[in-house]
Order: sequence, then structure tokens, then C-alpha cells
Amino acid sequence: MDITLKQLQIFRAVVVAGSITKASRRVGLSQPSISQQLAKLEEKLGAQLVQRNRKELVTLTPSGEYWFKVAEDMLRRLDQAVTEHDRRNVDNAVILRMGVPPTLRGPFIAAAARIAAESPGFAKFELRFALTSGELVEQLRLHQLNCIIVNESSIAEDRSSFAVAKLFEEPLLWAVPADLPREEVERALLPGNKAQKLTGALARFVEMDSNVPLRSNSDDWFRHNLPAATPMFSTMTYAAAVDLVGAGLATAHCPMSLLPGLPDNVGKHVRFYSVEGLSRTIILAMPKHLMTLPAYASIFNRIVAYAHDEYRQGGLFKIVEDMPRTGTVIEMPRRA
Repeated sequence: MDITLKQLQIFRAVVVAGSITKASRRVGLSQPSISQQLAKLEEKLGAQLVQRNRKELVTLTPSGEYWFKVAEDMLRRLDQAVTEHDRRNVDNAVILRMGVPPTLRGPFIAAAARIAAESPGFAKFELRFALTSGELVEQLRLHQLNCIIVNESSIAEDRSSFAVAKLFEEPLLWAVPADLPREEVERALLPGNKAQKLTGALARFVEMDSNVPLRSNSDDWFRHNLPAATPMFSTMTYAAAVDLVGAGLATAHCPMSLLPGLPDNVGKHVRFYSVEGLSRTIILAMPKHLMTLPAYASIFNRIVAYAHDEYRQGGLFKIVEDMPRTGTVIEMPRRA
């Protein structure tokens, strides 16, 4: 059969993305081109591989399940062969294509780039951002990235396919407009004041997109601590949520790693509080076959060591741990 690797790549991209529309954005082809290539593959095989519902989402047929596994295996072997070729014939060139969420900037990214640059055979460090951890996992599966830093929950289904190491447990903070009187904020959080009428920004909160893993935990926190507040705003990123807080419109949650990268004109208008029960586990993931190459294995292990020995032990993490807890919240000092 005249089946091409390109057709298998497109088929896999459609399955991983869940729809032809999303796959189009991932592989850089138009929807008609993807549909055409998928139709040609089904014609050559004499079997339907996917079914589409009214929302254009795809599900696999029994034949599709089989050929998806075949495509995954063949493309993984090809990727391994290319990596081995580079190791043998391209002067052991090390190209680290790292994907991170938009919250993780500043010192951590600089440290990862420095670690890669110090590796023997270093050729290039490519940094890419994605709105959600799920998108980064998808790009890792499609071999568009070879190293990602994501929320642990987003990689649960694919964990066995990658080398995975925990970097740190990151608390979520509660962001409130800096001009809100502190007494008013503390009074709103008192257990006996749950039914009180809230005013101003305290009466509104920013709801995260449904693709954000901690969305439900954040919503639960607001329902329990500020049941009178309503989700009048919704955003796809934590950075955008903090922008709305800085404008005095509402309160919101955000990961602590976002703070070092906040612009001064936003940070000075926001006050951060530490809250109990909201955190996410951040992990580093890399294809297992890359871990057989000393340069990549060394980069992986050095990034993990940096997270444990330097990033985790100082800065904002230390501030949160050292401050005494007062009730359910701790005020977080603004970034200088």
C-alpha cells in the first residue's frame, strides 16, 4: 500500500487534537487539506478510521484504533532514528525544544537555558509557550517539543511514554486589588460572614477557562470562602486574570510562579494572599529515548536539581513557608 508517513502524521494529529479544526492549527495545514489526506488514507486502507459528530469532534472506529497504535509506533521509531542519526552524524548537536506555560518565566527559564547552553554539543535552545499544559503535552506527543514543564495532572494518561520528574509543588495565590482596604478583605473571609453582602471587586471574581486543570478547585474555593461573589469575568490565562485584578475589577487566583514576570505597572496594583488547599504539582517531561543520550539526560537531571536546590529553596516559596498563618489566608508581599 502506498501509505505515506505524512498521512500517518496527519491522522495522528487529528486523533490527538480531537478534531480536524484543532489539528489544522497544530500541523499548519488547512482543514480541506487535512480532510483530503485523511480520506486518501481511508481509501487506501479500505476502511473508515474516524467518525465525526455534529460538533466536528472525532472518535475512532475499530480500524482507527488499530491504525492509531500503528501510527504512534512508527512515528515514535522514526523520531528515535532521527535522534540517533543526529547523535552519530551531526556532531552530537543538542537542540532543546522546551515548552512551558505562560506563567513560568523569569529565573527558571533563564536557568534552563543556561543549563542547556552548558551542555556538550549544544546547538540551540528553543522556548515555546502554550495557553494550557494540555497543549504542551499534545505537542510533546507530536514531537514538536522534546521537553516540557507542565501541571502533573495534564500528563496522567501519557506518563508511561515519557521520563517524568517532579520539580516543585506550587501554591496558588489569591490576588486582590491593592486599593481594597485590608480590613474589608479580612472581614469578608471571616467564617461568620459568609452570607454578607459583598461590594466592589470582592463581589466579583475571574473564572478560568475550562481547560485549566485547577479551574474546579478555584471555583470551589470561591463558593466556600466568598459564596456571594459571582464569576463576572473569564480568561484563558492567569496573567490575563491578574491584569483584570490590577484594573480593580475583581479578585482571582494565580500560580506563584507568575509573580516574578509581572510588569511593574500591574504588580503595584495587586496584593497577593496565600491560601490553603490550592496548589499544583509542576513536573518535567521528556521522551524516554532521549534519556539514553548523555547530553539530554544531563540537562534533564540538572533542571530537576536546580528546581529542588535553588528555585524551590528560595525566593517566593521561602516567603510563603516562613510567614505565620493567620486564619485561612496569609498576605503575600508585593514584588519589589
